[in-house]
Amino acid sequence: MTIYSDDLVRASGHIVGLGASGLAAYDVVAGSGSASFRLPLACCGMALVYTAGSFQDHLRRRDTRVVAYLSNNPGTPLPEISAATGLSEERVASSLQRLVADGLVASEASPPPAARSYRLVL
Repeated sequence: MTIYSDDLVRASGHIVGLGASGLAAYDVVAGSGSASFRLPLACCGMALVYTAGSFQDHLRRRDTRVVAYLSNNPGTPLPEISAATGLSEERVASSLQRLVADGLVASEASPPPAARSYRLVL
């Protein structure tokens, strides 16, 4: 199983967000802190949880752009995909790594990553 940095960001956002919200809820019940601390902490926690979910939607849209380009341009190297989609090479490489691991995309050869060409698996 491959763990991507994008997934770690999402998971850490959920963990920290839910933890902050839980701490705020505990503070309300225990009454140990000031009232001015509880509401901002709860809001920050829920914002982290929400943004982690929207971040995942952003990844799906980015992967969709890469798949859409590859559907019309099989055998395309990473720099060309990056230029055509307007995404940085790092972002395209991350999407391709995820798509290859999921079995949706195959790399044509095994030269250095920048020279590799990619195609959709049919």
